[in-house]
Amino acid sequence: MDLNECVTYLNAAAERQYRVSAGDVLGRQLSHIFSRQWPSAEAEAAAWVSLRESGEWCGEIVHRTNDGREVQVEAWQTLLRDAGGAAVGMVTAIRDITERERSAAELQRVGLLLDTILRTAPIGFCFLDLDLRFVRINERLAQINGISVEAHLGRHVSEVVPTLVHTLLTVTGRILATGESVLNHEFSGETGAAPGVTRFWRQSWYPVPDGAGGMLGFGAIVEDITERKQSETILHESETRMRLATEATAVGIWEWNVHTNTMRWDAQMFRIYGIAPTPDGLVAYTDGSGAVLPEDLPESERILQDTVRLAGQSRREFRIRRRHDAEVRVIEAVETARTNAQGKTQWVVGTNLDVTDRKAAEIQLLRLASDLSEADRRKDEFLATLAHELRNPLAPIRNGLQLMKMAGVPAVDVEQTRSMMERQLTHMVGLIDDLLDVSRITLGKLMLRKEHVPLTAVVSSAVEAIRPLVEQLGQKLTVTLPQQPLVVDADLPRLSQVFLNLLSNAAKYSDPGGHIQMNVQRQGSDVVVSVKDTGIGIAADQLPRIFQMFTQVDQSSEKARGGLGIGLTVVKRLVEMHGGRVEAKSEGPGKGSEFVVRLPIIIEVSKPHASGDEEEKPVKSSLRVLVVDDNRDSADSLALMLRVMGNDTQRAYDGQDGVDVAARFRPDVVLLDIGLPVLNGYDACRRIRGEPWGKGVVLIAMTGWGQDEDRRRSLEAGFDHHLVKPLDPRALMKMLAELQVAKQ
Repeated sequence: MDLNECVTYLNAAAERQYRVSAGDVLGRQLSHIFSRQWPSAEAEAAAWVSLRESGEWCGEIVHRTNDGREVQVEAWQTLLRDAGGAAVGMVTAIRDITERERSAAELQRVGLLLDTILRTAPIGFCFLDLDLRFVRINERLAQINGISVEAHLGRHVSEVVPTLVHTLLTVTGRILATGESVLNHEFSGETGAAPGVTRFWRQSWYPVPDGAGGMLGFGAIVEDITERKQSETILHESETRMRLATEATAVGIWEWNVHTNTMRWDAQMFRIYGIAPTPDGLVAYTDGSGAVLPEDLPESERILQDTVRLAGQSRREFRIRRRHDAEVRVIEAVETARTNAQGKTQWVVGTNLDVTDRKAAEIQLLRLASDLSEADRRKDEFLATLAHELRNPLAPIRNGLQLMKMAGVPAVDVEQTRSMMERQLTHMVGLIDDLLDVSRITLGKLMLRKEHVPLTAVVSSAVEAIRPLVEQLGQKLTVTLPQQPLVVDADLPRLSQVFLNLLSNAAKYSDPGGHIQMNVQRQGSDVVVSVKDTGIGIAADQLPRIFQMFTQVDQSSEKARGGLGIGLTVVKRLVEMHGGRVEAKSEGPGKGSEFVVRLPIIIEVSKPHASGDEEEKPVKSSLRVLVVDDNRDSADSLALMLRVMGNDTQRAYDGQDGVDVAARFRPDVVLLDIGLPVLNGYDACRRIRGEPWGKGVVLIAMTGWGQDEDRRRSLEAGFDHHLVKPLDPRALMKMLAELQVAKQ
């Protein structure tokens, strides 16, 4: 164009880009094609000064076309001079970068959000909860902030990056209000890792859904764009430097001569495809297309051929098998056709970007969001179930206490009420024991005390324990045992717990009149125990996860049948600890269930195991017993029970009082709570042991804490025994009777 900006030449690419014909605009001013939309008045003035003083200008600008479109372009403008050096016109070269900018924005939408994947990636990632506290952060972002990953966790953003709190509140507030991501927010400043050095960053924020229509928190990708900002200045100077810059960003650039079918690749393309670079960068077309997986090739080729035929632009995504290591990678390609004077495609230029890690991160992020949602749902369901299960036995216990306080209640009713309260209390203790067992097993702290045990003894123990419930529900229990007793290497109480849990489930999930079959048989070197019922059954989609923690049959009408959803988890872990395996079978809802336990046989014996059905005889003792517990009801009732057994008892309600009473009373046995006021149970035990009269006293810890670590601490403090509340009266009676015998 001339100095008055009248168009003197317009090539075919410009005609297509601005949707005009050369015949309509030649000789007319440039404004008949587009108007410039400058970033600011200062930017416009600076452009004209550069053109006037240096004879050239380059930069990014928005062109608003006469048909209402906005096109973002990179423009290069140079003055034309005559032989005498006088300006006679201008040449303007324009490149449409709209798609490139959109591509860059898209690339920032997602990133490698899992720290296990992003640990070595040059991009920062973090996950904040709704209170803006760090839940997860990768090494890169931790390095940017200048403190370790661990130092971030649980801390509010204001403690780590106080200068960004206002911005983060604005961004997260917008996400909460709209549910939409906030992308490509750029800022600059110093970091904790490099004080005094200004760097540029770009961050994008995403809502992380909880799977139930709500949000778990916010995910963020933080990218160091300092190098990109510096490169943009260099890019304005020459196209060669632009290519070098794109190689540094891992984008491969290629050109394809449609007529000769030859391609030229830059160095990054060779790296992406795992091919040794050629001196001139020339490759055969099949070097690229031949690497594409066969199932992706037809669609990829169709899109590319349409680009050639229509002389347009396209975007593709396909998978390749990298040549040097045969690894499959996901490639995102963008290409543009270049035409000759006749408007036919002569060249296609494009970019390739390896997005394998990004795709993997997207999948991992979706899986993480799904897992978090499922874990949250199961946690809420478990807590509701736990509250329900603990309240259930409390109601009849409270009713029973009220009934026993009433006057004129027949003795037989009092006895029935007492038995009912004992059953409900045993049920509550069982629930708590199941929780503790799961914790011990998960942490690897549950130790089995194995010995050679006849399996009939294990089964008989479980059957004896479950029979009252079966009879109460009006059900039929059939047990089939082999004629030849079989011996397993097992912890009898724990293995009996396995079969008791299975029988208990069979009873709870079967209606009155149902039939439960327990069958024991030998198969090769294993013994197989099956528990089959005629109950509600299990749906096919629930079978694979029936042994997972907190899993329950998903039928609302069955929730009243009880259970925390942890019994089968305990069963599976205990069976595996015994070297066996367990599986669940069911033909579907309403068709019953079958659980099959398979255990290795140790030896065979010819004599059956002695029955343990002897009637339990009451035990008596006549010891001096001191009960120390800050729960007065517990201390008084326990002391009363021990007195009825024939013992001389005293009580104390705190640790110091317990030591003082013991000094006067000189007991044979002290039942000592751990969590006591004034002086805790450990210190009270040590003081008693420190007295000459306390050397021979039998000290028994009684506490609600029953983990292995708790038992170790009580032993170190000087206790002889460790009992977990609520105490089993029969076990306590037996222990005192043995102490009575030992004393005589």
